[in-house]
Amino acid sequence: MKRRIYLFLLSAVICSSVLFSGCGKQEEPAQEVVTEEDDKEEDEDDKPVETRIPEIVEEISDKDLDPQIDLLIENRDTWQIPGEEVAMYDSVGYYVTDLDHNGRVELVTVCWSSEYEYSEDKIYEVNEKGDGLDLITMEVSGMDSDEDISPDMATNISPYSYFDKGRQAFHYLIEDYTHDYDEKVWTTRYTDVTLLDGKLYVDVYAVCDMKYVWEEGDPECTYRLPKEELEENAFYEFVQNYPENKVRKQYYYGAYRDRSGYDEESRSLEQFSDEALKDMLKDSYYVFTGRLGDTDFYDRYNYSGKAELYKNMFDASVGNWEIASTEIEGSVTEYYWGFPQYYKLTVTADAQAIMEVYDTTTLDYTIVSPVVENESGHLVFVDDIVARTGSVLDWGAAKSVYEIVYVDDENLELFYDVYDLSGEWITGSYWIFTRVE
Repeated sequence: MKRRIYLFLLSAVICSSVLFSGCGKQEEPAQEVVTEEDDKEEDEDDKPVETRIPEIVEEISDKDLDPQIDLLIENRDTWQIPGEEVAMYDSVGYYVTDLDHNGRVELVTVCWSSEYEYSEDKIYEVNEKGDGLDLITMEVSGMDSDEDISPDMATNISPYSYFDKGRQAFHYLIEDYTHDYDEKVWTTRYTDVTLLDGKLYVDVYAVCDMKYVWEEGDPECTYRLPKEELEENAFYEFVQNYPENKVRKQYYYGAYRDRSGYDEESRSLEQFSDEALKDMLKDSYYVFTGRLGDTDFYDRYNYSGKAELYKNMFDASVGNWEIASTEIEGSVTEYYWGFPQYYKLTVTADAQAIMEVYDTTTLDYTIVSPVVENESGHLVFVDDIVARTGSVLDWGAAKSVYEIVYVDDENLELFYDVYDLSGEWITGSYWIFTRVE
């Protein structure tokens, strides 16, 4: 048995001198369209193919993020640059992103060398099953694509981005630099980078070449687009407006800098415990989503090349310490027992700091304060001098802040800052304590 399906087509009358001989021409009555359909089920091959629009994940929840960070740590030998290789570069960077916003994080490693002003990048993404890492492959197109140079994601830690609705893809605009062996030609490349379906698409859309002939003064500059050369002003106007008519958003990367091959005081990533590494990688992702500021991340992990997690710094600071030296405006003073204003410090496991101040060998006063993490993630303990009784000091209403900035097995380093109670900074110094039994 067959049934009849009636479709009524409604048409609009278009008044056009091209399609009709005159305006107001009466449209022919709409025709009834009749199709016949069997009662039997549609064949599977005839069913329309559904187009699946990928889900865009703005921010991965901690519940889903934690196991992914754990997976990165389980596979740290895969992506962590060995110490002997770090020494080959000026710096090595690591950061966590979700460039394609598919809910699976990427671990980006960047090895930067000043010899040729370029970086070597690798990107590892958590696979779909969540039980391993995929190494992302790269495809370079556009200008000078035969050079197959990866985008310099070492210096571009705050790129602009736009969303392509057609491809359902996020694009990141990267500016990087290279030069030839003789440093006679310096090249600036502007690159559109997209991570899509497990591949990094790198499209170079603008290039500026600066050719130096040192004895002749100013460089000779060439400004190139894929199909034409432009004058300087037109070139930079194009670069600044790219992509045209697109809404751009700025992202930030929380990049940990391993400069141990270049700076002896810098911590290598190999020195991080798994727990310390997990916190750093999570914070790196928080920078990408905007939950943590990039400057806060820098202060916490890269400041003065002495990166350490402050939670772990507290664990290391528990114990007994005695002052060894201070440095005030470049003037260093060495301390010894019996020296006026000699300090002993005890940090307890329940997060208490007990500072004993001696006038030679006589106990003058004691400061007891909880050790807390301030808004920048630094460990501090505080003495409100105005509230302390029995002190011979006459500084008036002031507050002393002691900030733990770095800990190793033998030394504890403090910044000591003094503020009045309105918050105005008065003075400060740098202290070194040594561990005692």
